[in-house]
Amino acid sequence: LRKQGRRWDGVPVPYVTLADLDVTALRHFREQAVASHRLSPAIFRESDAQLLDKLRLTEGRYLKRAAVLLFHPDPERFVTGAFIKIGYFQTNSELLFHDTIHGDLFSQIDKTMDLLLSKYLKAMISYKGVQRVETYPVPEEALREALLNAVTHKDYSSGVPIQISVY
Repeated sequence: LRKQGRRWDGVPVPYVTLADLDVTALRHFREQAVASHRLSPAIFRESDAQLLDKLRLTEGRYLKRAAVLLFHPDPERFVTGAFIKIGYFQTNSELLFHDTIHGDLFSQIDKTMDLLLSKYLKAMISYKGVQRVETYPVPEEALREALLNAVTHKDYSSGVPIQISVY
């Protein structure tokens, strides 16, 4: 691919069309992009096809692998290992419980953050006056950054899911 000036995520995927993508994921992307001031509200007036073209996620009449990962409801049909596994370990060899998170990458990030904060990490409780304060062992911002880095920098051609171990 490198010799052809291409990247793995830029390869077209035959037989996947715009109609196969999750309209909820596309809408959520637009909302988040406008809320973060990365795109103008005018993006809501553009079609999904125009949005994908502006994001350079199409090649001719085909969608690229990146579009499938970002917006398809089941990217694992096309990219093996495109999901996240979380395991809660008592010791290195004793798994107590686990979850797998599937769907488009944006949903995977949201669901994984929710699971980590609600099920896997225990918050210390303290009080400021009558106000209850919960403090997690890892700041939420740092946890989100680590998760985003794992999803963004994963080698999706490996076929291996992202694996998060919590002790």
